[in-house]
Amino acid sequence: MQTTLDSSFVERLKQILANRYGKGLQIRQLMDLSDISDAEEMFTRGRDLHIPIRVNGNFLGTAVVPSADDLNSEKRSGVAQLVRMVLEPAMYKWYLDQKEANLEELNKVQPNLENVRLFGESLPSIDDILNDESPDLNESPANELISHLIHFEGRSENNNKKIALQLHELTGRWAFVPFNDIKGQLHSSMDIARLGGMTIFVENVENLNVSEQELLMEYISEDHLNDEPLIVTSSLKNLDELGAVSTLDSKFVDELSVNCFEVDRAPLTAQGLKEVLELFFLKDSPTNA
Repeated sequence: MQTTLDSSFVERLKQILANRYGKGLQIRQLMDLSDISDAEEMFTRGRDLHIPIRVNGNFLGTAVVPSADDLNSEKRSGVAQLVRMVLEPAMYKWYLDQKEANLEELNKVQPNLENVRLFGESLPSIDDILNDESPDLNESPANELISHLIHFEGRSENNNKKIALQLHELTGRWAFVPFNDIKGQLHSSMDIARLGGMTIFVENVENLNVSEQELLMEYISEDHLNDEPLIVTSSLKNLDELGAVSTLDSKFVDELSVNCFEVDRAPLTAQGLKEVLELFFLKDSPTNA
């Protein structure tokens, strides 16, 4: 069984690269790894910039930016960071979905191994998948949120992030990006809004400095369209503990408290969690209807 890689995020990435750097993008399966170091983040072949996409030791493909030889080292690094930021989580999710789908198919039958294609054997190429018709990038994320700031508190960083990803998927957003990866490029509320319908994940919110808090406060104090970024924050501390952190502004903590979700009280089943997230954070959700 084959799962489909959503190509909308790739098209959006292509638009950003074209607008910001005047460059295109190709995505290929990475077939020959013999001459690539595990530590190599990018390399050039001819005039093209190659960016390996690898997650948890799995090589998932390579992004190629044609005719990038006129970019200086700083711009090449910026391109590589942007490409990895978008492609790594999305392609890894496709990888896991493909693996899970094939395992489910195996569990449905008593397999004759001579006739079963396991994950990793003759998979469709990334190029083939991306040739499928892409959705309209002008469409807003599927589900409208009650707020563009949502806070998760829980005793496990892993669980906090998992639920943040669940909410991200429910809202149909195009990329899930750690705030630390992009904060150097954000200087105003407008800079954030221009990123479009993505999720920006602020892990361990108590570590934000004053200027970062002011930037996020500026953004969330304004009205935003559904196709502008959702800010998801998290912390191992509860709200009272966050209020006692001297580096956090009291007004910022107040904003976190408006839409705060206690992860440790979340339902244990996937369906139960989905219903609770819809009820708490989505407008006109099936649960609320």
